[in-house]
Amino acid sequence: MPRPDLFFLAGQSVPRCAHHVDKHFTAYQTLQFMEAGEVSLSIGRKTYALNGRWFWSGFPGPKIKFNPAKPGQTWVHRYVAFQGPLVQRWMEDGLFPVMPLAVAAGDFAARFDALLHLIQEPGRPAAARAALALEGLLLDLSQAPAALPPTWVDKVQRELAKPEAPADYENLAGRVGLSVRSLRRHFRTQTGTSPHQYAIGRRVATARDLLLSTNLPVKEIARRLGYADVFYFGRQFKRQTGVSPALFRKSREG
Repeated sequence: MPRPDLFFLAGQSVPRCAHHVDKHFTAYQTLQFMEAGEVSLSIGRKTYALNGRWFWSGFPGPKIKFNPAKPGQTWVHRYVAFQGPLVQRWMEDGLFPVMPLAVAAGDFAARFDALLHLIQEPGRPAAARAALALEGLLLDLSQAPAALPPTWVDKVQRELAKPEAPADYENLAGRVGLSVRSLRRHFRTQTGTSPHQYAIGRRVATARDLLLSTNLPVKEIARRLGYADVFYFGRQFKRQTGVSPALFRKSREG
């Protein structure tokens, strides 16, 4: 039986991949890993020339296209496809989607192969281990240095990740040369979530870290994150995590 909050639909390792993908992802997401070769990739209006070891995602929203950089070429490719409520939490935490990211040498190939093995095993325990393995990959990728020059999306994400994330989206949009409407539309296309939900997700992620790593009162954590009303902070935290800040801290004690 699959883990109820994440369902794996498919996964494969293709040593000599020549796939031509040109589609809108609708009801599911993917994590793609190129270990070697050259690939042309486009996500919406953005294009990338990938060479070497890269991760990227397939996710609902923009049209996504990738294929060998030159006719007749192949690349070493792995992917996994999945869906479920857990993906939304990853989006809120800024772990997904993974925009094109180059990675240095490491054990990513072995970890991906272990993930592919787990999704083939029947039963809830294997599904749970697979979900944890995938989340571990996403966490490590979220800490990897950016492979591409900063874009307006990077600038907006950095601003939204600040504790005092701006409520003045008109000002933020103007600083990156967009209207508020365009900012919201293009940000969702590029990241899979809205600026407001991204900001909330980052705040809640920071709150979770502070609850686990410090003894700060919940009221002080709320203040540090820019909340004037601790009760509003508590409601927002519970909406994202399913429990109150106090219960979240207590459930992880001992």
